[in-house]
Amino acid sequence: MELWNYIQILGQQKQGWLFKRDNLEERLKALTKILEFGYPSSIQNIMPFLKDGNKEIQQTTCNVIIELFKKIETKKGFYDTLKHCDISKSDIDFFSQNFSQQECLTLYSIATLNSSGYVREKAVKRLAETNNEKAIPFIVYRLADWVQAVRQTALISIENFKKPEFINALVNNLTIFEWLQKVERTDLSSVHSDIMNFVVVKNKSFVIKNFKTFSDRTRIVIAKQISSSTSIELDELKILLNDKHFFVRNFALFHFDKLNQNEIDKLLKDKSARIRLQTLYNLKRREDFLKILYTFLSDNSASIREFARYTLKNNISDFPKIYEDNLKNKINIIGSLSGLAETNGKNFVESIIPYLTDTKIKIRKTAFLALKLLDNDKAYDFALQNLDSEYIGIRNIIIEYFSNTATNEVLQKARETYVNGQYELKKSMLKLFSKVGKWTTIADIMIGTIDDNENIRQLSLGYLQQWRNKATTYFTQPKQGELERANQMFQFAFERHEEKKYFNQNPLTGLDFYLR
Repeated sequence: MELWNYIQILGQQKQGWLFKRDNLEERLKALTKILEFGYPSSIQNIMPFLKDGNKEIQQTTCNVIIELFKKIETKKGFYDTLKHCDISKSDIDFFSQNFSQQECLTLYSIATLNSSGYVREKAVKRLAETNNEKAIPFIVYRLADWVQAVRQTALISIENFKKPEFINALVNNLTIFEWLQKVERTDLSSVHSDIMNFVVVKNKSFVIKNFKTFSDRTRIVIAKQISSSTSIELDELKILLNDKHFFVRNFALFHFDKLNQNEIDKLLKDKSARIRLQTLYNLKRREDFLKILYTFLSDNSASIREFARYTLKNNISDFPKIYEDNLKNKINIIGSLSGLAETNGKNFVESIIPYLTDTKIKIRKTAFLALKLLDNDKAYDFALQNLDSEYIGIRNIIIEYFSNTATNEVLQKARETYVNGQYELKKSMLKLFSKVGKWTTIADIMIGTIDDNENIRQLSLGYLQQWRNKATTYFTQPKQGELERANQMFQFAFERHEEKKYFNQNPLTGLDFYLR
């Protein structure tokens, strides 16, 4: 049965014409099915049954609502899902008299999102009375309510939670408080500042002690607040510097003048290119800046390499030679390979070749990408030779390379690899066939739909559908032999599908329309 059938059963309290019988068992079963198959949007359909005449239906409905409520993950999701729930002010009193305080917490939270301002206002008051930290986000949402009375109630209510016992909950909800700054309906900057001051200033010791345990988003909010202070302490600065998230570390740069040389050196080696670049910007006035910058000519980041070359352009005349020397001495290999390509170092192509067989796949890939820019013939030879590489990363960049430049030689090897290769190689060759597309490889995609491996057939079916979607945009004439090959494969594969019934319906049906 469909979900709406179970909701309909739930509303049928008694059945029969002459001697009506209670169908409690069917209604409870319907609630079980609603819980199993329902969505958060189902809450508004079953909300009225919280006041059902049967206590067991009331309680089970409440349990189902609570579980469906847990599936909502965003502020927008809460509002869009729950604003039309049929709740009155008197219903809120009914909830408090018939359900536990923990259950009422969810029901009040739902009511704070109601379309009626009177209901929202009363629900916010009741939420505040629960003294439960889970009430905080729903009270905060109402700080931005479009009804002034509700906003005022929320403002008074949030004061109940500015206590030491709720500091952890307030910290966990800082990202929601941060949202207050984006509200245009009313100016909530003072509320935001007040909460941030309570958490980050008045309870600084708790925040500093537990900083590492907070979520990424919460640490970023706190770091932003800490870094905005002109009197930041060194222990706070060290916490920011040693954080695992680069956004948090970046806030430490706002107080660059307070950093010692060891800390600066650490930032210059930071794994985040953004941090390294910002650190270099802060060092521009140092006397030894150009000397420091020299090593960053072969940084792994393209933006840093470009910045270094631009700054040093009046001091260095031959950047490619620097990159070649680095490659000879195996210094900053990835950055030097990329830098050589960026500076058109065609005279030093041979220095790239050894790295095409490096033990590290990332270096091989970078070497190929550099070779592609400097010597396309050599890049083609490497790509053809490694089309069937055992490493998927190598295969993927080669497939991308050949997607618009595949020759008959390439396609022949790809077809042989598909026939003789194992599962992963077949997937890669199908990916190439799909990228080449048009009339050139439609026959190869059709072959995939009759493969012995079901996963390959399913993958090919997806590529076939993509080909159909693009077919009407192909304004080029097929090359000699392409259409003939496609029709031959169509006849063979169509008959195989009719025989084997791999799919509910033959996926090649109607494809011959495009092959005329």
